[in-house]
Amino acid sequence: MKLLPAATIATTVVLLQNAVGLVSALDMRFYTALNCAGGWLQCGNLPAGVCCYSPTVPAAALMLTSVSGVADFSGWGSQSCTGPLAVRASSTGCKPASFAFYSGNYRYSISTATTTTSRLATRAPSDCIEPDSFGFVDENGKEHIAKITEGKRKEIYAALGKGDVATLKVEAAATA
Repeated sequence: MKLLPAATIATTVVLLQNAVGLVSALDMRFYTALNCAGGWLQCGNLPAGVCCYSPTVPAAALMLTSVSGVADFSGWGSQSCTGPLAVRASSTGCKPASFAFYSGNYRYSISTATTTTSRLATRAPSDCIEPDSFGFVDENGKEHIAKITEGKRKEIYAALGKGDVATLKVEAAATA
């Protein structure tokens, strides 16, 4: 049996850790309706393990735009991705929660050719960010997504909290 030098093993570990960081970030959406209708807040390009939270608008359902390589994703009752757990899933589509929640994060799994064991990579819950985008579906079924500007964050959160899609349309048009 041939033994690998410690430097080779250390380099392999560092490369695997770097690969973990290179996995595509995903978009996480917080819907105010259980069926993912109406408006939503979105953390775009959210890295695994980073907590996305809403300071004022509670969510009723959660969705990732892709679950490729995702081990699971969760919605939490706090604003820091800690308990109580409102929803956890690992498949695509709208995931209604058992109660209103304010934050979410996801973990991804990594498989290597040499092992069938999945490893979960996460970051500390203290890595929390607010949504950077909002969206809605118009009367024709077309999805609209716009960036949240700091000057309009309060108005956008208020419109989402009231289910006011008309205001969301105005705010989206203003950022276009």
